[in-house]
Amino acid sequence: MRSFLASCLIALAASGAGAAQRLQVGLGDRYDQMVNGKRVVGYQAAAKDGLRFKYVALWLTPGWPEWVRKPMLERIIRDGYTPVLIYYTFGDSSGKENLEKDGRAALKAWYADIEKNLVPLVDVGSEVLVVLEPEFNIIPATGTPITAWEEWNEIAGKAIDMLHKGARHCKVGLCPGDWGNYNLEKCMTGAARKSDFIAFPEMRAAKDPTADTTSAGYRDVIGAALRFTAYLKESFHKPILWAYLALSSHADSDPLGWQDIQAQIISTIFLRESELVANGVFGLIFFSYFDDPSHGTYFFGEAEKHFGLKDAQGQPKKAWKVWKTWTNADAAWLRHARSQEGR
Repeated sequence: MRSFLASCLIALAASGAGAAQRLQVGLGDRYDQMVNGKRVVGYQAAAKDGLRFKYVALWLTPGWPEWVRKPMLERIIRDGYTPVLIYYTFGDSSGKENLEKDGRAALKAWYADIEKNLVPLVDVGSEVLVVLEPEFNIIPATGTPITAWEEWNEIAGKAIDMLHKGARHCKVGLCPGDWGNYNLEKCMTGAARKSDFIAFPEMRAAKDPTADTTSAGYRDVIGAALRFTAYLKESFHKPILWAYLALSSHADSDPLGWQDIQAQIISTIFLRESELVANGVFGLIFFSYFDDPSHGTYFFGEAEKHFGLKDAQGQPKKAWKVWKTWTNADAAWLRHARSQEGR
């Protein structure tokens, strides 16, 4: 009986993915972290492990200038990768009333941070992607969601203009969340015209307070992504970046309780890679390379500490093996895989 990984190899060979246009893949959520008592640069560890990728993702959350520095981006670029900065400021406070209160203090601080900190950071003379305000379309507990606020086009458009003007190699894309309700035209059509791309996320874990995580629909990540990207393509006519795919391995107090599900979701995504490409998706970034025992438990609870392809001790999960199999495949490898089929 074939192992799950062996089945993935055969599926990859049968898919003919090497002959088709491939997604450019990426990894990460930060520059470095502690793994087994040592500070490890995540993307360098992935490269040493033999993974192939183009993008290195860094999250810029409030206070980010204290831990993200320009030399980090310059090192990533020198090493042959493209930085992707996930610029996340407002979170659950992104509703219209929250952004307008106190004389629009939050928006003024946002523009100031972009002008004084983000623009100088990305002005490195080489391509940098900025994913602007992921999940800005979240529905707030009270008040008006941004999806019903037409002025967001002007607000986000001003931020995009600042980045384009201050760093000519910078590419910027808004990042709505996929909540299953496709209602972005009012808040995003104008800003999308200024965007270089549109980004989106998909996140899944065994502990999701809003969903039945045992259902086939919840685990059909590729189905959700294809529906959402078809909508984004039809509505905004821009290239699309899958800015973060977050899949936790944790379930029922077991860090590997969802390990098979995590690996299977990755495999099913790549089995339908050509459909993503047809929808205009050019890149896919996995969040993240290592588990993080210090991560907060904001939404998915303990599962948020286990989004890595490797665990916190640096040991690969099944998902790591599947990710490497798919993303490292090339034409020569595929010919070899086909020659092994049936043996």
